Amino acid sequence: MEDQEVLPDNISVALVRGVRAEEDEEDFQSCCEDDEVWKDNEEVAKEEEKKELDEFSVKMFFKGISLAETGDSSFGFSGIGVVMERSANSPVIQVQKKLDFYVEESVADYLALMDGLTEAMQNKILRVYAFTDSTLLHDQITCEENLDNPLLMALRERIMEHSRNLEEFVLKLVPSTDLLRPLQLAQVAIGVVSSPAKGDKSLQYCSICFEDKPSLMMITMKCSHRFCSHCMRTHVDGKLQSSKVPIRCPQSQCKYYISTAECRSFLPLASYESLERAQAEANGKFI
Repeated sequence: MEDQEVLPDNISVALVRGVRAEEDEEDFQSCCEDDEVWKDNEEVAKEEEKKELDEFSVKMFFKGISLAETGDSSFGFSGIGVVMERSANSPVIQVQKKLDFYVEESVADYLALMDGLTEAMQNKILRVYAFTDSTLLHDQITCEENLDNPLLMALRERIMEHSRNLEEFVLKLVPSTDLLRPLQLAQVAIGVVSSPAKGDKSLQYCSICFEDKPSLMMITMKCSHRFCSHCMRTHVDGKLQSSKVPIRCPQSQCKYYISTAECRSFLPLASYESLERAQAEANGKFI
């Protein structure tokens, strides 16, 4: 990020409790020593996972992702996903958002954490046990490392300033495999529907928007027609708004009806839930 970049005013920022100091010297050193950081934090994370949650506490798993446009690393798509587990009798809290601007992935992680904490406080949560796979974010917050990036400095400062609003906030490192659910939310938010080989920057043509799109954003329907996720989302949302359910493939003269299951890969949570309700109502009319 360029130094002159500033935090956009329209971001809904979660102001969270300042990270508490590690309970003993050994734990504090573990977040700063490369040889011990992962092992120690995995053990502590497992201990956090054993904690019983009440109605005022959550385990927060968050992830931010960014996809730069081919040939121009200053433009692209960024999104966030957050999953908060609660006590057994409380529903899971989820946050999914496509950002209105492109940011580096390190910034997207910060924004995922802040938006998650905002949602937690709106649900009257007092204790948050957060989990990240970003060693960079973890060390910058828990060890208060020096930052040269003005934007990250501003984001961290906002976290620290509002930290007093929570009784407890703990941030721990976990393997990336523990963040698959928030990762999927973030991917769907920006239109990523597949995971091609690392470094694959291939493009495919979308016959709706007449543009070449990254292969990981292309969807092949069961009727074999292929479109980009953004166009499919627009197509389905439009049909839902006009109550035209079930929904046909957008290819001209194609008579295939798109299944609800197919839409899960590219529809955000809110749209997918609307589709399920519309399909149920439509099915009820034919019973």
